[in-house]
Formats: sequence, C-alpha cells, structure tokens
Amino acid sequence: MLDKYFDQLSVGDVFAGTRGRTVTETDIALFSAVSGDWNPLHNDAAFAAQGPFGSRIAHGLLLVSMMTGMAPISGAAVVALYGFDKVRFVHPVLLGDTITYTSKIAGLQPKGDGRGLADVDFQICNQDGAVCVAGTIKILLHRTPAS
Repeated sequence: MLDKYFDQLSVGDVFAGTRGRTVTETDIALFSAVSGDWNPLHNDAAFAAQGPFGSRIAHGLLLVSMMTGMAPISGAAVVALYGFDKVRFVHPVLLGDTITYTSKIAGLQPKGDGRGLADVDFQICNQDGAVCVAGTIKILLHRTPAS
C-alpha cells in the first residue's frame, strides 16, 4: 500500500488486493481480551446462532486492525496514522472467512513541514468478494528525503 513517500504518490494510484488473512477464533478471543468487548455476537456461539447473522462475527475494529497489519508500509515513509473517515461495516465477517483489501489514493494534502497527508480509500472483502468494511484511512507521510 504505502511503501512510497508522499511525493511519489498520485491521486488514483491503486494498490491491489493483499494476501488473504483467515479470521480465527483465537483472533476474536484475543481482540475481545485486549479491547474488553465481550459482546455475545462475537463470543457466544449459541447466542450468535439465534442472532441476525446466524453465527459469531468478527469485531469491525478487529478487521480494520488486521487491514493495517496487512499493509506493506515502509517504516521510513510513514510518520503516523492520522485517522479514519466514513468507515462503514457493511457485511459481516464470520469465523473462518478470509479477508483481503484493496486501496486507492483519494487525496493528497501537502504540509509545509516536509510531510503530507494521504487519504486512502479502502475496501476489506471476504473470500467471495463481498465488501465487508469500506472507508478512508488518513496517513501522514514524509516526503522523499533530499539526497
């Protein structure tokens, strides 16, 4: 995704889908423990079977966290995660589903301090190609260092 410096990016640049990442019971349990979110839709198989999705689902923020971990990001180029805009959780991800994501540069805002802000539209999809999470991640990047 962002293995380039700010000035090496152009609006419209597309970063193709990543390797797949299968969501496991361990992922959900560990995320529940770290976040404190023990909602039965994520952790109680009997409860979730009677719910709107028919089985347990992954936390939406777990999926976003997995996406950031799947990104091929250069430590030299990235300053920091700046934020998220318009994130929507539109389709459930079940235990055993495999996710990938794609992203596209939607906007570039130069800063006066040798850095710039990239708006990156993303979609996290399941193994069937259904869009599960969509939104914009904002990343603060360095410009290419002077030689």
